[in-house]
Amino acid sequence: MLESKIQSACINHAKKNGWYCCKTIKVSVSGFPDLIMLKNGVCMFVEFKTLKGVQSELQKYQQKLLENQGFKYYLIRDLKEFQKIITEM
Repeated sequence: MLESKIQSACINHAKKNGWYCCKTIKVSVSGFPDLIMLKNGVCMFVEFKTLKGVQSELQKYQQKLLENQGFKYYLIRDLKEFQKIITEM
């Protein structure tokens, strides 16, 4: 499945479950995650990849920076994985 299809399905699911989603199309920080999600004081960052997709070194660096600040960061490859995370929140 294409990364854009995974992303769209996950965003739709999140919105149906009360999450505010901000898709990061073009930002001034290279490697920044694809999506910022907010709900009830929780902020999490999501990077989408296909099953064969690989994070770039810049994406790994941004993940580390965000996690070191205490934020949740998820690398998502399919809708089921995403749904499980949303359910646990």
